[in-house]
Amino acid sequence: MRPLSLRARLTALVLGLLLTALLLIGVTLRVRVGQFVAAQADSSTYGQLSLIVQSGQNSGSTGDTYTYQVYQSLIQAAQAAQTWGVLVAGRTAYPTDNSSRTLPPTAVLDAARRSGRAEWQDVRLLSDGRGNLLGLAVERASGAELTLSVIRNYALIALGALLLAGAAVLWLLRLGLRPLRSMALQAARVGAADLSERMPVKPPQDELHLLAVSLNRMLARLEDTFSRLRDEEARTRAFAADASHELRTPLSAIQGSLEVLERVSDDPAAHETRARLMANLRRESRRAGRLVDDLLTLTRLDAGEALHTAPLDVRALLAGVLDSARDLAPHLLFVLDAPPALMLVANRERLEGAVWNLLRNAAAHTPSGGTVTLRAVPDGSVLNLSVLNPAQLPPEFLPRMFDRFARGPGAVAGGSGLGLAIVRAVAQAHGGEVFAVQHTELLEVGLRLPLKIAG
Repeated sequence: MRPLSLRARLTALVLGLLLTALLLIGVTLRVRVGQFVAAQADSSTYGQLSLIVQSGQNSGSTGDTYTYQVYQSLIQAAQAAQTWGVLVAGRTAYPTDNSSRTLPPTAVLDAARRSGRAEWQDVRLLSDGRGNLLGLAVERASGAELTLSVIRNYALIALGALLLAGAAVLWLLRLGLRPLRSMALQAARVGAADLSERMPVKPPQDELHLLAVSLNRMLARLEDTFSRLRDEEARTRAFAADASHELRTPLSAIQGSLEVLERVSDDPAAHETRARLMANLRRESRRAGRLVDDLLTLTRLDAGEALHTAPLDVRALLAGVLDSARDLAPHLLFVLDAPPALMLVANRERLEGAVWNLLRNAAAHTPSGGTVTLRAVPDGSVLNLSVLNPAQLPPEFLPRMFDRFARGPGAVAGGSGLGLAIVRAVAQAHGGEVFAVQHTELLEVGLRLPLKIAG
């Protein structure tokens, strides 16, 4: 079965509560009207019996018109109940025409219940002031009819009020839920391709206002998440394409060298050719190996690799990396500029790799005889580790020089194109960042890390 709408459920709830209230009012009214009618009957009976007792007459022929009418009413009520008379202290007083004997007191009530003319009959007793009791059979049909009439009129009024209330509730709910319907239609237009839609936010600041604001915040977060996912997907595709392209070059060179080597393997005069081909194979295989290693390093860092950090002596670490750089490029002058007793909490392997990539990148773009400076400069709560070399880069290239496979003008073949991307990943893994500054004649490239100074 199809579930009821929110509007239908709220309408049913309000009408149910209203109907319950009307029923309670009706029951209360029924009881109160019955009590009122009974009190009126008691008062009327009391007045009639009092007049009869005060008159002291056994008939209505006293000359008093009102007393006579009361007496006739008394006799008619007794005859309607098929009683034998009115009882005063256990004997007949004001007897009817067909009775002259005393009845038990219960006979009056029994006769009243058997009467077809009255809805209810009972006996009212009143003291005459002399120690005697006076009883009167009273017909209450008129009181019951009055009660039923009041209840009937109330039921009609309550039914009309219920219908009017239902119509009013439906109209008010339709008006109140209109913003929700508008928000539902707006939300239906939101799709994965376009998350820029927002819910309309209008005063006053009620529950609907808060709901719209919350939905807009959620949509903003979703839009930001989807945007980052799309960017990451685009970067992943570009990365895969670039990696395939970069790997294809050394693999093609290796394949070509192997084919040539196979053809000249039996030629004694091709010794130099074989030596050259073997050197080419070693060079390209190392290049492919470096590229694969760099790809694995980036993959681990991007996946949030847990870094095991420890306090490191910055000057000693940089001096060790600088010695390896001198072996790589003996035609360059390498200078270390770092203060002593400088401690940094970091992962030794990753930090050495980042500094090595900075030095290797600078060495590849520095002319023979040039100077490459490795510098460590504390700056408040951070440490700037940078490499300076004589180079000029276009300003528009500086923001993207840390991208994967980014190659600036005059790039030297043989690199993986991932060195500076690894530097950025290492900096971010340590809670830092990278920077590149073009000075007048020098290019400064480095990373900025949180610093801990030995005390």
